[in-house]
Amino acid sequence: MIKLENVTKRYASNDALNNLSLTIKSGELFVLVGPSGSGKTTLLKMINRLNEPTIGNVTIDSADVKSFDIRHLRQNIGYVLQAGALFPNMTVAQNAAIQLETLGWDRQKRDQRVAELLDRVGLRATLFMNRMPSELSGGEAQRVGIVRALAAEPNIVLMDEPFSALDPISKRQLQDLVIQLHRELATTFVFVTHDMSEAIKLADRLAVIHNGTLQQVGVPNEILAKPANAFVATFFDENDTQNIFLNQVVKAGFGQPSTEVGQVLKGTDTIFDWAAQLKTTPDLVIKVEQTTLRPVDLINYLASLEQEAK
Repeated sequence: MIKLENVTKRYASNDALNNLSLTIKSGELFVLVGPSGSGKTTLLKMINRLNEPTIGNVTIDSADVKSFDIRHLRQNIGYVLQAGALFPNMTVAQNAAIQLETLGWDRQKRDQRVAELLDRVGLRATLFMNRMPSELSGGEAQRVGIVRALAAEPNIVLMDEPFSALDPISKRQLQDLVIQLHRELATTFVFVTHDMSEAIKLADRLAVIHNGTLQQVGVPNEILAKPANAFVATFFDENDTQNIFLNQVVKAGFGQPSTEVGQVLKGTDTIFDWAAQLKTTPDLVIKVEQTTLRPVDLINYLASLEQEAK
């Protein structure tokens, strides 16, 4: 469990965080969301002591992070930066194994671990181990960054807006990968984004932060249904989330009461998730809670959005 208690981060000109308290449960995928400059990354970096609070405490499993040897602390926390941040003069295998080499793993064991993880994130190890970063697409480089963060089997993985520079297709693929990896690993993920739709898709729970102040914490459905204040409600609107989630399709009156078997999707899944299912199974019927949705409902819903925009 990660706990921040009455944390303030003070700089000469402003407070990046203001008396913020937050608990992140062990094993959850927790998302910090808010506009640029809201304090999300400052908070994230306090977990591995790249930043330290001016006032307040940060603890991991009840131990103050300041009590840890800083090298040992960071060896147990994976960190995924924007755009992969790979060393250009090192191969994919060398980039991914940096932490393992620091920990003293022998070459064969390092290569075996990296190869296993590359395959796991969709990069065939036999093709990618010896490539240079210049030979990778943005999405491939970020997958290597994820491998590097997971290589030493950390208890916590920090992800700082890792997909912000990617195209929409690569972004959705990597979002799905993060969800899959989180399900498979007994690891706490803390993910920073300024994209509310990304936050809703990924989060077990999320925290909305604005001007260094915590606005709301909860599961996505709760925040969608009951924003705590005007800022949270406006942030949803500005990120255009209201038009892409399946619970909004149901709320708009599409679908019928559930009376048949279908593919179960969550209300916080997006119409893009639905469309991806239809790509492989064009006649697929889906169920969202107590409502059945058919392909024609997606077509009619999109048509209604287009009509509203005119």
